[in-house]
Amino acid sequence: MGTTLDHRRCAEECIAMARQAEDNNDKALWLALAQSWVKLAEHVSRLESNADLADEPALASEAAQPS
Repeated sequence: MGTTLDHRRCAEECIAMARQAEDNNDKALWLALAQSWVKLAEHVSRLESNADLADEPALASEAAQPS
């Protein structure tokens, strides 16, 4: 799975393609694809945030244990 930044870059490329497309159906397709990339980026971001939150209690308990 790529990173959030990778997915957002793909969305930007799709938007650029939509701007260049002359046919309205092509524009709509590129914009729909861009939207999908943005949703994927948001999903990956949430997963990363949840993983970070899940790691925090483990780090706190490790710090509390005597050496």
